[in-house]
Amino acid sequence: MRYFIELSYNGSAYHGWQIQPDAISVQEVLEKALSTLLRTPISIMGAGRTDTGVHAKQMFAHFDFEATLNDPNFVFKLNSFLPKMSPCKLFFK
Repeated sequence: MRYFIELSYNGSAYHGWQIQPDAISVQEVLEKALSTLLRTPISIMGAGRTDTGVHAKQMFAHFDFEATLNDPNFVFKLNSFLPKMSPCKLFFK
């Protein structure tokens, strides 16, 4: 199933959205949190990107996950794994 995420973040501590060698990115942090929470490697595809230090008021991304996410507290749990760069909102398609 494909899951869509709407998120916002303060990009001050990040070298942009996209994963890159030797620099921390928003995508990397979000993938690590999702992978930890879902206990399987998760890859995220962003609908855009930001440069180093740039904030996002509204960003969209998606990931694929085989199981159905029925936990009504999933977004709360995901945010607890993330630095104060969110909140994330999760919606389904």
